[in-house]
Amino acid sequence: MRIQAKLFLIAAAATLAVGGSAAAGGLKQIGSVQPPGEPSNQFSTGFLDQNTGLYFWTDRSNKAVNIIDTKTDQFLMRVTGFMGVQKSGDLNGPNGVVTVNDSGEAWVADGDSTVKIIDMKSGQIIATISTGGKKRANEMAYDPDHQVVIVTNPNDEPPFLTLISAKAGHEIIGKIPMPEATEAIERAVYYAPRGTFYVNIPVLNHEHAKGGLAEVDPRSAKIVNMHLIENCNPHSISLAAGSLMFIGCAAGAKDTHLDKPVMAVFDAQTGKITATIEGIGGAGQTAANPKAGHYYVAANNNPDGPAFGVMDSKTNTLVQKMTTWTGSHSVAVSLQNNHVYLPTRGNSGPCGGCVLIFAPE
Repeated sequence: MRIQAKLFLIAAAATLAVGGSAAAGGLKQIGSVQPPGEPSNQFSTGFLDQNTGLYFWTDRSNKAVNIIDTKTDQFLMRVTGFMGVQKSGDLNGPNGVVTVNDSGEAWVADGDSTVKIIDMKSGQIIATISTGGKKRANEMAYDPDHQVVIVTNPNDEPPFLTLISAKAGHEIIGKIPMPEATEAIERAVYYAPRGTFYVNIPVLNHEHAKGGLAEVDPRSAKIVNMHLIENCNPHSISLAAGSLMFIGCAAGAKDTHLDKPVMAVFDAQTGKITATIEGIGGAGQTAANPKAGHYYVAANNNPDGPAFGVMDSKTNTLVQKMTTWTGSHSVAVSLQNNHVYLPTRGNSGPCGGCVLIFAPE
């Protein structure tokens, strides 16, 4: 473990307690991974394949996807060939990542409105699929039951969703324009019991207090329900226990016009919010670990400064809040070893652009 990371462990321990002792269901830092080459000063989201244990995060500074093997917590490879940092953030890439076809491929959304396919055996880009937009393709999710990938284009006018077959030929199944999504489109998940995708819509029709979860049928490429998510500005979503989903709300960040920082829990079976969790807002990416009874949020736009939050999923309370840094908005968890991964920027974090690794106390 690097010296800088050790110093962060000491500093974090002083900021853990939120309404209880530092050890009350929280995390401790156990290490870090330092990618080779130039430190990343700008990255997007990450994805952890629970089948292979590979953790992907998109490194715009190096125009690459970085991959860590979470079974050993060692850097595995870097795949280059993406747009990188452009003059306009609407053209930056790479962005979202998801693995498909029994983890044999990694699909990566890029800044030129394409999805680039990495063959995991060779570590090379083998195909490029256009979503037909003028700006970046961003977040994605995969439906393994029907072999369909959903891709967001949040910055086009209007924003739109694209559904692509993961089978040979990569047919475009359909496109869904979303003029009602007046402040972008955010992250998505696939929920197998209903056979549908759920996609975060931060703001519906310019009403700041009203966001939604668009429920999309991958077979018909149609929105079958728009679940209203109020006073949240939903940005991230993670599958939790049973029919529950943990929603990362951006509420509390200045540009949301929502003063109260909260997170939310949504029940896919009832289509309703079942709980809100106070004390942290401005969510970037979220993760959930039902086995550990935890929700996690990398809250880069938290109103009192960037923070990393740990919530008890049984009591729906914030049990740990750590001060972080500008750009620390991505998080992932391994359900095999319970390790939690928090990438940091080279120009603002404690360790020159490492990925910090935590585990339950």
